[in-house]
This record gives sequence, C-alpha cells and structure tokens, in this order.
Amino acid sequence: MASLSKVKTQVWLLILVVFLLGGVAGASVDRLLLFKGQSASPGRGERGGRGKMIEQMKTDLNLTDEQTTAIRTIFEDMRKEFSPRRFDECPGVKESREKSRARVRAVLTQEQQKKFDEMNARRDAEMMKEPAKDSAKDSK
Repeated sequence: MASLSKVKTQVWLLILVVFLLGGVAGASVDRLLLFKGQSASPGRGERGGRGKMIEQMKTDLNLTDEQTTAIRTIFEDMRKEFSPRRFDECPGVKESREKSRARVRAVLTQEQQKKFDEMNARRDAEMMKEPAKDSAKDSK
C-alpha cells in the first residue's frame, strides 16, 4: 500500500512539474515574440500601450471626457475584431484601421481632426520603416 501511495504522489508531482514548465515556456515565448515583433511606438506591445496612446491623444488633441470615452470604445471594438498579434499580418486590418480612424475623426472637432491626421501620418511613416529595421536585425 505504501508503494502505491508513493507512486501516486510521484505521478502528481510529475504532472505539477510539467504544468509549471509549460506555463514558464509559454510566458517566455510570449515575451520573446512581443519584444521581437513589436515596436516601441504607443499603442503597440503590451496592453498598457493602448492606454498610453489614448492618454497621449487626450493630451495632444485636448479631448473632452466624452471624446476620450468614445475613442476608448472604438479601440476596444478594434481589439475585439483582431487578435493582439501584429496588425499588419492580419487580413483586412487596413480596412479596419481606416474604419476606426474615421469613427475617431467623427468624434473630434475640425482642429482636433487636423492634429489626429498628422499623428496618424507620423505613425504610418514609422510603421513603414519598421520592416527595414526588422530585416536589419535578422541579417545580423
């Protein structure tokens, strides 16, 4: 009987170790992909980035609380539509991005729209530079 109890304990310990190692491996791969595939620009990477981007927009565009809430909802809708993987790799992302930008513009005043368009132009220019940076890293 003592032998059977010892075997059961060993089996449960083995299952626990395998479970823990799987969690550590999964977290490591997630971090590796996050740092390799994401840029440091606002709104990308960790979930806090999206909040930072909204706060940056709130400051840069002088948004009201109602506008901030509406824009946060738009971003959440887009997040639900696409996984947190790199947007450029998802089919239909360009159309969704344009649709979301149009929804955001509808919430803004004309002056805010101009600033928003400038911000997007800078962000798009940065995104166009990213593949060149990634390929330069890969060639090292």
